[in-house]
Amino acid sequence: MKKILLIGSNSDIATSLLKEDKFEFITLSSKTSNFNILDKLTFPTLNSIDGLVYFPGSINLKPFNNLNEKDFQKDYEINVLGLINCLQFYHKSFNQNSSIVTISSIAANFGMPFHASISICKSGVEALTKSLAAEWAPKIRLNCIAPSLVSTKLSERLINSEIKKENISKKHPLKRIGNTNDISNTISFLLSEKSKWITGQIIRVDGGLSNIR
Repeated sequence: MKKILLIGSNSDIATSLLKEDKFEFITLSSKTSNFNILDKLTFPTLNSIDGLVYFPGSINLKPFNNLNEKDFQKDYEINVLGLINCLQFYHKSFNQNSSIVTISSIAANFGMPFHASISICKSGVEALTKSLAAEWAPKIRLNCIAPSLVSTKLSERLINSEIKKENISKKHPLKRIGNTNDISNTISFLLSEKSKWITGQIIRVDGGLSNIR
């Protein structure tokens, strides 16, 4: 059974993935331990893993001129620097044919108002994923999922009324907001042997929003 490390395992999508019984999961979260994605001294040593999923992210939606340096810095630390730290620290722990899954956003390639900070960060996640997919092949595969809005605790304030839900759903060709299973099912596929000839890809799980009008 593949041993998969989940970074930010308290997230709603991670909780959905943890219901899978075909993987052995190792969970790390700042909510349940002193683990800190910005401090490698808090990282436990692992000798052998077959995959990693990085869940930490942010939704900091403000007009560009209302964002300050601390806003950009915090989003960068959560989305990019934490990912860099985890990949550098655990690189030597990966077995042959391991799989790494990162999470971006359609905002990285789809211009949206008030997404300046998050689009910068998620563009970095996508670029890093593709670069390391080239650098670490053939031993390790890396792929990135770029979702549209998914119903989670993190996005709750954006869909906290029926009117908001309806308006956002209408923007998607499939006429609904994504749920955690939509994302966790894709992650599960990318971690499995079924995706063993897929690497360096940005996979858009977005109800058709980025490509269909």
